[in-house]
Amino acid sequence: MSRRYDAIVIGAGFAGASAAYQLTRRGLRNLLLLEQERTPGEHASGRNASLAFQQLSDGDEGKLAVEGRTFIARPPAGFSDHPLLRTCGSLLLASEARAPGLLRTARAAATLGVESHELTRDDVLRRVPAVEGAEFSAARFTPSDGVVDIRALLRGYLRAATRDGAELRCGAVVTGVDTAGGRVAAVRIAEERVETRLLLDAAGAWAGEIGRLAGVGTRTLAPRRRHMYRARADFPIDAEWPFVWHDDVDVYFRPDAGGLLMSPCDATPHPPRAPEIDPAMQDVLLDKLRRAFPTVARVTFAERWACLRTFTADERFMIGRDPDLEGFVWVAGLGGHGMTTSPAVGRLAAAATLGETTPELDLFTPARFRGMEER
Repeated sequence: MSRRYDAIVIGAGFAGASAAYQLTRRGLRNLLLLEQERTPGEHASGRNASLAFQQLSDGDEGKLAVEGRTFIARPPAGFSDHPLLRTCGSLLLASEARAPGLLRTARAAATLGVESHELTRDDVLRRVPAVEGAEFSAARFTPSDGVVDIRALLRGYLRAATRDGAELRCGAVVTGVDTAGGRVAAVRIAEERVETRLLLDAAGAWAGEIGRLAGVGTRTLAPRRRHMYRARADFPIDAEWPFVWHDDVDVYFRPDAGGLLMSPCDATPHPPRAPEIDPAMQDVLLDKLRRAFPTVARVTFAERWACLRTFTADERFMIGRDPDLEGFVWVAGLGGHGMTTSPAVGRLAAAATLGETTPELDLFTPARFRGMEER
């Protein structure tokens, strides 16, 4: 006989783990959390730059980032054994042409309580001498941004959810989704059939594939590859520097393990599988560094990896019940902001799962993609 659960969550990265955490907090106990890898966080949730960044260009998602940063800075008692956030701030640079956009985003963030202030070139160089030689006309510093212990955050969600009754299964690859009468009926894991009437698709880069298995298609979800690099430098690095992002060139760096962590901010379409490293991206990164941060371009690369970030067609989050399959809930398309927004995303996913309807959920509804792609 197959086992029955009140809800099944597919994916134990930030989206799925936070959803499971919020559901168990709201009293749902008979919950199964499935992870296809041997350990949670082997893909985007464990391979990102750990940046708690609140000034998002999308104001609705910005609200979720502010809520998320607040949770991460002050999590509930017992959630983590040590602080999750190192508040080092963020420094955004831009040319004269892009400065107005930087200011608009900062003003929008200020309405949410996120304070930032403008720095002069001298202020910037005193704070981060490695910016010497960079061309910019505007600099914005946000002191409440920072760097998150991503493994401890993910562990906090999972530990709290399993303590409150959720079951976590790793190495569990979903091979099918059974439906009956227009609603979710069961999930297939290899030869096992697990029954449920509520299924949360938080599978990251694989979320569209789960949608296909359920017969509703990808709802436009598509993974994009991003590369990350660790580098050694021949100039002094202060571990307390903020992370620095050049808006014109779309490249950033931050202190990490005695060196620098950086990315060329690439977003290349990639199939939903463990991403291969493209050797050519190192040259792309060097070119961007030379244009944005000439001093930083002198680094020597020590390590590189890639991860997949998943986007919808309009590049906004997709959170909520599917319009064509009862009991199927999407928690996907977080596009690289899943870590910072995860506390709020989990809250919204739990609300959708429990059948709530709110104006906030309407902002991210999957129904906006109905009929936009083949199944």
